[in-house]
Amino acid sequence: MRKIPKMADFLSKNGKQTRFFAFFVIFSLFLGIFDISLGKTEQNAPVGPPWEDPPPELWFPVGEEIDYEVFWGVFMVAEATAKAEWIERDGRRLLSLNMRAKTNGLVEKIYPVKEFLETIIEPISFLPLTFEKDSHEGRRYSHELTTFDHAAGKGVWRSLSKNKEPKVFEIQPDTRDLMGLMYWIRKTPLQPNETRQYEVMTDEKLYEVIVETGKKEPVSLKNYGKVMSLKVEPKGKFNGMFVRKGRLWLWVSDDPRGTIVRAAASVPVASIKIMLKEVRGPGDDFWTTKPVNKK
Repeated sequence: MRKIPKMADFLSKNGKQTRFFAFFVIFSLFLGIFDISLGKTEQNAPVGPPWEDPPPELWFPVGEEIDYEVFWGVFMVAEATAKAEWIERDGRRLLSLNMRAKTNGLVEKIYPVKEFLETIIEPISFLPLTFEKDSHEGRRYSHELTTFDHAAGKGVWRSLSKNKEPKVFEIQPDTRDLMGLMYWIRKTPLQPNETRQYEVMTDEKLYEVIVETGKKEPVSLKNYGKVMSLKVEPKGKFNGMFVRKGRLWLWVSDDPRGTIVRAAASVPVASIKIMLKEVRGPGDDFWTTKPVNKK
């Protein structure tokens, strides 16, 4: 496993390559499965409400898709889409929170990157059942799966792309993964000048994520104009020590959706930012009713 925790991996160097494309996983700071089967978990009891029952009401619209553009300096080098959708497994209704990201243009030819992240959520408790990461970075490939069993108080991590032993770790009743935390925070909107703490699993380790908010300020989006947003700085602790390999800021829209509209990171070699491009899916608010320039 990497020595540098994943929450800071996008700000570190790995050999001669600066792995700035792992910056995609910042969405999951706010934004298992075994038998090598993607459709079953280790839990014996059925999870999730019956598929034929009415969907439970959540604090965000299921079916929402958010498109982002990733900039390296002044150049737009990649695009990403975060999506929430219902899925059926064994007659039960579960929630898929997923993100796809892919490089474009010249970068795609020099150092192609394609990422897929997915968390499967039990929608009543909103706790994760599984987390999957499928990553292609240049010639490197990794495929990882994690299963959460909150009743038994354990999680299991496994690599499906490398011959590594599965790793079992203890979890708490409210332990979440990064993707799930992104949506869970939206349930109780952040307020200016407050601090929150969460326990999050990543890379078979438990981290304490500290979310500190600042003040509200406008963020200019090319398709939506100026959107009032709350500036947020997430920080990570492991074994009581802060993980600091740079700084990361997020701007969360000051409206009922509470979605990330901008992200920025400080790194030694260039500036990285992610900007919201378009919101699609259900809803009759500003995000889905305002005409968007598709060019």
